[in-house]
Amino acid sequence: MSASMLGTIGKFLCAAVVLASSALFTASSASAEDASGCQNPPAKKVLDTRWPINIGLLADQLVVYRCTDYVKDVADAFVDARTWVQQRAPQVEKAAVVFDIDETSLSNWEVLYHNHFAYFGDGACDLSVTAPCGEREWDLSARAVALQPTLEFFRLIKTLSDKNGDRIAIFFVTGRYEDPSERIATQWNLRKEGYDSWERLYMRPKSTSNDPVSKYKTDSRKDIEKKRTIIANVGDQYSDLIGDPDNDYAERCFKIPNPFYFIGPPLPDAGLKCLSH
Repeated sequence: MSASMLGTIGKFLCAAVVLASSALFTASSASAEDASGCQNPPAKKVLDTRWPINIGLLADQLVVYRCTDYVKDVADAFVDARTWVQQRAPQVEKAAVVFDIDETSLSNWEVLYHNHFAYFGDGACDLSVTAPCGEREWDLSARAVALQPTLEFFRLIKTLSDKNGDRIAIFFVTGRYEDPSERIATQWNLRKEGYDSWERLYMRPKSTSNDPVSKYKTDSRKDIEKKRTIIANVGDQYSDLIGDPDNDYAERCFKIPNPFYFIGPPLPDAGLKCLSH
């Protein structure tokens, strides 16, 4: 099954899986010996995508995809990005690159699998029991792992210089909410996974919780572009990439696959200018 098809049906899963999560947690959780589900994944099957889609079968095929083709598809998404930044960086003064964090720079697969793709914002996080893991406690544990293709791209950028011979500035713009504990844990998680230095980490102010996350991310890139030129913006959601109607606030943007959950808005009918080069 293609990544694009999985991305489409993954949206249906996100909408429906919370309704089924209570029933799912009556079943056995992932054992400590196979926290990723990849030691003994479900059989790969052709999924009937006619509505209504069976959530259990869909979840199985998402696990199969994660354990087989996902990392390769992420790596493929960086082929053009690598070529672009190597070409463009020496042409630009004060060049910058922006990264999203969750499912872009860091993978939360262990908790996604444990929670059966449902979202639980609060509560404890003990992956050794069948109870769901709360996202905040998971973030504070700093246990997310680097997505290797993204880390390799990050390291490539660290070797490049702009037109003035200066290093490319790297920014992280995340939808994680700003608070001291979350900031410390996020910074530690990034550094221990190999993202060893950057210009600034933007975290979402709680005062913006009623606004679309895309607005906060657009405003963050606007702030960066007051002093720098964003030559590349990398994210797993269109909300990481979309800007104002006339400006995406990045010369190029690169979307990596994420069929496991969806954050709006969808791609507008007009598309994204930064994707269209």
